Amino acid sequence: MDLNGASVLVTGATGFVGPYLVQALCRKGARVKILSLSEGDVSSDLRAADLEIVTGDITKPETLDLVTKGVDIVFHLAAIANVDYAIQNPVKTYDVNVRGTLNLLEEVRKYQVKKFVYVSSSHIYGIPQYIPVDEKHPIAPREPYSASKAAAENIVNSYSNTYGINTAVVRPFNIYGPGQDESFLIPSIVKQALYGNAIMEVGNLEPTRDFTYITDIVAGFLKIAESGSGVYNIGSGVEVKVGDVVHKIVDIINPDIEIRPVVDRQRSGGVEIPRLCADISRLKGIGWEPNVGLDDGLRKMINMI
Repeated sequence: MDLNGASVLVTGATGFVGPYLVQALCRKGARVKILSLSEGDVSSDLRAADLEIVTGDITKPETLDLVTKGVDIVFHLAAIANVDYAIQNPVKTYDVNVRGTLNLLEEVRKYQVKKFVYVSSSHIYGIPQYIPVDEKHPIAPREPYSASKAAAENIVNSYSNTYGINTAVVRPFNIYGPGQDESFLIPSIVKQALYGNAIMEVGNLEPTRDFTYITDIVAGFLKIAESGSGVYNIGSGVEVKVGDVVHKIVDIINPDIEIRPVVDRQRSGGVEIPRLCADISRLKGIGWEPNVGLDDGLRKMINMI
């Protein structure tokens, strides 16, 4: 589907990924509409873009009427996306991530939106049975966040099968970049290295993750909207130990910092996923490639602070 001239609705546009996606869509020539809880949540950068702002709450269907009318593509990013917050707030997490997705799909069905792109998570795989993880890997969520994403995926798939809605599900692995909330790993470590003490206390350094820079993520979203359907992993395809990422950041900012693991900063074994790395061959098959390596991405991020 050609994005130039298309009417596109983005939920979650005021989060971390959303503003990057909105700006990329505008550069593509799309007519962008964003759904926000209130106009006050919209940044000055987004306000300066050529877009329409509508207010509504995905957990309250009565606020969504007409939001998708005349829309060609919906990117559904709005979610509770922090694993630790979701563990503390499971009911709210299900309300937003599951019921909110269902409410939005009803509007998509009502107004015959041409394509629905749902942003899920790699956490739904749980502890991998093999590495790298492809899209056929069994789903085994281990905590409320990933369970809510898996449930929402099932609803998306059911609407596709039942009502003929063209859908795509994106499973990002670990995203990072400028503007990310400090409750996530990389911005937390960057902040500590820049403004903390000579001793940096960290959690478990042993797990591995697949880190992907924000601009590569957005490029993948656009490619999927243009020519993808079904389920896609999006990541770098490179498995990196968390401890190596921490050391890379410290080496860039201040190599004299002492890194000290602390047990009470670690997730429980019932929740922690020891390894994650994406098989991205399916997304590569429609013409996407990651362009920003981890070292370059970390430097870009740190230099923009």
